[in-house]
Amino acid sequence: MKISYGKHRLLWWSKSNRYKAGFTLVELMIVLLVIGIVAGVGGLALNNQMPKYKLRGDTRTIVSTLMLARMKATQSGVQYAVRFNMDDPQGYDVQRGNLSAGTHSDGWTNESYHRDMSAGVSMASVQDDDGTTSAGGGAARIIYNPNGSSGVGQILLGNGSLQYTISLTRATGRVVSEKVET
Repeated sequence: MKISYGKHRLLWWSKSNRYKAGFTLVELMIVLLVIGIVAGVGGLALNNQMPKYKLRGDTRTIVSTLMLARMKATQSGVQYAVRFNMDDPQGYDVQRGNLSAGTHSDGWTNESYHRDMSAGVSMASVQDDDGTTSAGGGAARIIYNPNGSSGVGQILLGNGSLQYTISLTRATGRVVSEKVET
């Protein structure tokens, strides 16, 4: 018995089947070029929006920190405050008072909560508990009492082209943030 194979079976990669097995180098290079262009355009668009995202994120973090101080004050029966450092590097701390009332200038203990402002975001001004506005340096403190109330308070954040204001309601200690149109 004689076994014979035709020419087409031995050369399975004949000219008609040669390009059906994969991609050519040119096709792969075109796909990589398109992916590179899309990634570059997306990266530039994200880079242009980054200052806005940083400012919005810092605004939300300060609002959350103020609500945290209010919650701790009502829960523990002790005054809590958020102390804003207007000097470089700008940032803020949560502080605990030693007495249930009247600890305004001394008797504050720093909690283990400190945040610095993001690069490009600055606190333009902070109106603290007694109505004094600090701008460009120094420190300001917004105090929450054990009943949840606070003094007046307003923080102005900006990044050069955009600003947000964070305001407190005296009687309830409610925190509201708003975008400032310039």
